[in-house]
Amino acid sequence: MIFPVALISVITLISASLGSEESCYLSEEQEDQCASVCYPIVKPLLRYFEKTNEKDAQFLRCKTDYSELQKRYSDLQNEGLKQYAQISKCQKDNSELMKSNLEVQNKYTAVLSQLSDEKVKNAQLHSKQQEVDNLINQKNTEIDLLKDQIRELKEKSELATLTNQFREDIAKLGKIVKNGGIHENNPTKSEVETGEVATTPLPNIKIETTPKIETIGKSAEHNHLQNKTTNFSDIPNPCPGGQELQFVHREIQLPGSDPFKAVCYSDSDIGSGWLYVYKKIYTSQTFNRTYEDYERGFGDIGTELANEFFIGLNRLHHLTSGSHEVLLGTVSGSSRCTNFVVGDRSEGYRVKSNGRCFGDGLWMSPLQDSKFSTFDRDEDGVSDRNLAKEYGYGWWFDPGMSSAPFHPIYMFIRRTD
Repeated sequence: MIFPVALISVITLISASLGSEESCYLSEEQEDQCASVCYPIVKPLLRYFEKTNEKDAQFLRCKTDYSELQKRYSDLQNEGLKQYAQISKCQKDNSELMKSNLEVQNKYTAVLSQLSDEKVKNAQLHSKQQEVDNLINQKNTEIDLLKDQIRELKEKSELATLTNQFREDIAKLGKIVKNGGIHENNPTKSEVETGEVATTPLPNIKIETTPKIETIGKSAEHNHLQNKTTNFSDIPNPCPGGQELQFVHREIQLPGSDPFKAVCYSDSDIGSGWLYVYKKIYTSQTFNRTYEDYERGFGDIGTELANEFFIGLNRLHHLTSGSHEVLLGTVSGSSRCTNFVVGDRSEGYRVKSNGRCFGDGLWMSPLQDSKFSTFDRDEDGVSDRNLAKEYGYGWWFDPGMSSAPFHPIYMFIRRTD
């Protein structure tokens, strides 16, 4: 209330001064009075105006700051919206990536499953391939044996033809002998055909043919009496050279033992005089035998495809007391050793000598000093394994034959002295 009153008083005083007709200039005394009266009144007003101006300035600054804050808030909102949009986009991209990753994982799982199936199929195909390879090897062996049989049959057929012709000649010769003579000159064709020709007397002729089974050696009784002094290298050669037929059955008599059947073999490539010792076909179960069986010998000795046999370790020991070479054959190759000697039972029928071995089937060549091994008498020298039991046949195994295949085996010996 004081400021309005003072303001009105000052205005009234000024108006009064201006309204007089006298000069508007005041004397110094009047100015001092006016100042003494007006200054106390105007001073608060001036301070009020000063504070009001300060507040207006502060209000203006606050308004400006508020505007700036609103602008910054708006900018922050816009920036937040952009960031939200980016976050939404990232979330969407992440969702798509997770979806793609899931699809890739599913495809990877499917590929792994297919790969596992392919591995199983590959293993099955590999197994079938091995079966086919084994069957092919078996059939190749059978084919080779059939070829041998065919060749033998051809030879037998030729032999039968020659035999028939020989019988006819013998019959004609018998008629000639019956008539008591023969022309000094050649007989005519009609005379040969009828057998009725004039002849001169002939001496008594004894005609013999080679038996299918020949006995080699002395009688059992005589051999038994002479056993202590007989040298086994002195017995006759069981398969002498010059054999024309591929196979010849013989009966061999060793000193102090009963006679046994054997087969002598001849071939245009390797010659004659070979004694068939060991014959095992590819799928054989015959050779999974005891040590005593191998010592005595076993099997069906013959020339048929299915014949399997072994003459026996004891007989092989006696037969190789002299100078012998050995020939070993199978579908994968053959080998030949120049001096084959087998010890007796006390020595484990070890290979005392094999001379020099050569060929493409050396894996089967008995190593010198190796002993004969069977499933019930393991002498293969391979620790923690029984090769005879694993492969199903007895042999002179050694550590180098730890992976011997299940091949057929053919073994021959021949005297070299």
